[in-house]
Amino acid sequence: MAALTVLAQLSDPHVEVGTGDDGSSDALAAAVAAVLRLAPLPDAVLVSGDVTNDGDAPSYTRARELLGALPMPVHVLPGNHDDRGALRAEVGGAGSGAEPYRWAVACGGLRVVGSDSTVPGAPGGAFDAEASAWLSDTLAEDRSTPTIVALHHPPMRIGIAELDDIRVPAADAAALAAVLARSPQVRRVVCGHVHRGAVGALGGVPVFACPSVFLQARLDLAGGEIHLIPGAPAIGVYVLLDDGEVVSHVHPVG
Repeated sequence: MAALTVLAQLSDPHVEVGTGDDGSSDALAAAVAAVLRLAPLPDAVLVSGDVTNDGDAPSYTRARELLGALPMPVHVLPGNHDDRGALRAEVGGAGSGAEPYRWAVACGGLRVVGSDSTVPGAPGGAFDAEASAWLSDTLAEDRSTPTIVALHHPPMRIGIAELDDIRVPAADAAALAAVLARSPQVRRVVCGHVHRGAVGALGGVPVFACPSVFLQARLDLAGGEIHLIPGAPAIGVYVLLDDGEVVSHVHPVG
């Protein structure tokens, strides 16, 4: 049997050290420990945004220390709570300064393409013409390797109105769908932001929203204020099978 390719996803740790111990550091440490218990170890780890809660250097330093226990490559995207420049300075990542994070990496038999969906200063996301052109060109470079596209914001509705209000907007999601529809090698779009597991589709590609490793959003389909509550933290685990397909697992941290 051929060796499996495994990608783990940690999302929305919201590390915060400036206002006392809120449990976020312990939660990220527990998620890292869960990754290290996987067998085989993942080929890489994706951290899909909101690495810190306030975008401050001490919190990024703490996040970097905790993620430093991972022996495999760690690929980071910012979330709406992050500061791109501070994230790059303390944790790292492609590009420089405050420019959007955009990268493509090999992960065993997978290709993982990260596209920054953040809008500085805003909770909602975007996938503008520049992002669309970059992703289209990047995916066109390799149409044979099974690929996962990573964002922070979901490009789909999840049925919770207050979270749907701060996703990738419908028009931008349509542009992303058009790129995906002509990219048959893309097996999955993965994201975070909504602090709960949710599955949908866009452009014929399954979309998986990963739970938070810290707090979870209450399922409130009737609408109302977003409530982040202690829940069952989890990580995403993606496995490339020997037939070229990808399976997604929600793996509990406990």
